[in-house]
Amino acid sequence: MDKIPKLGSIITEPQHRDAVHIAVAPVIAGTDLRPGGRIGFIGENAYTVGITSNPIGIVDPFLQETVKKGEQFYMFLFPNTITSLRHEWTHPQFEEEDRIAELEPTFMKLKGHPAEEKWITDFANGIGSTYNEIMQGADDYLCSGDYLTRGGTFEGYSIPDEFWDKYEIIKRIKIKDNDRGTFLSCSC
Repeated sequence: MDKIPKLGSIITEPQHRDAVHIAVAPVIAGTDLRPGGRIGFIGENAYTVGITSNPIGIVDPFLQETVKKGEQFYMFLFPNTITSLRHEWTHPQFEEEDRIAELEPTFMKLKGHPAEEKWITDFANGIGSTYNEIMQGADDYLCSGDYLTRGGTFEGYSIPDEFWDKYEIIKRIKIKDNDRGTFLSCSC
């Protein structure tokens, strides 16, 4: 009896509880998607079967609500489709993205997005903060709605819309318009 659970098939012999590795990838929804729905790619975005004819995985089945167009989420790849497994995996439809990343100039690999990072650094320094503090503040705001406070340091300051444009490029995600608010606050 094979000891590895064969996900995606009906169990026909007695089995025991087990734990499995499932390959996941952060992807962006090209349209609204239901948890557990079969998806594939058109360009860089994930679409449901019917829009794409080549599904390679499913929308995170543990989500409690629909993924909205432009939101980032985890795709669970179909079992037995990845071509190698460590903590980093490969899949034929992701190989082109990896190949293109290898062609980037070395300074882009080392520096990421220098123009956007410089803009955010200059903005942060201008309000008495740092790049890392502002980026962490944005992450916290998007995840939990928490504001960045540090005494009266940020009194009278707000996050300009241009910040969110730069943040999207650096993080490679799309921020919904109603989430593009200010997360700076005084402690009063």
